[in-house]
Amino acid sequence: MFVAVKAAKIGNPMAEEKYFTLEEARALLPELRSILTQANEELDLHAEKIQELNRNYEMAEKELDACQLPSKSSDAPNQDSDSSIERFRKLRADFESCIEELSREQSEFLRRLEFWVDKIDKHGVILRKLKEGLLDFPACRGDFKYYLCWKADEDDITHWHLLSDGFVGRRSLVSLSEYY
Repeated sequence: MFVAVKAAKIGNPMAEEKYFTLEEARALLPELRSILTQANEELDLHAEKIQELNRNYEMAEKELDACQLPSKSSDAPNQDSDSSIERFRKLRADFESCIEELSREQSEFLRRLEFWVDKIDKHGVILRKLKEGLLDFPACRGDFKYYLCWKADEDDITHWHLLSDGFVGRRSLVSLSEYY
């Protein structure tokens, strides 16, 4: 499931951000790891529920599509046409119920996603990928601005990258002294 996360800072991504020292960023890792774990566990449950409700919706839609109503050309209503109409009404009600349940669960997923994104954002870090726990910590030395880069499956912050490089431009912290 793809979900777009709001872009908090547009234009100059480093404007009005907190800058972290390596020590400050490392001190936040246990708390951020815990938040990422909780967020992914909760959102995975919502995603599984959405998949289940989507299957229910698709099944209800197929049943409704397959329902045959009596043609309008028959002159007098009969028991078969009455039961067909009742069956159609029941299938339509089931279909509408599936839509409502699915919509509620999707809304709850988005509400909880926003909660977790905000919780991470309040720490001053930039969430790049929630599922992978990819975070950037804005940092600077003098006028040189960069990101300390960390993924939740890493024990420590050992990489950084330029503002324009992203994850593919990750470099070892050892090489940082070459740039400032």
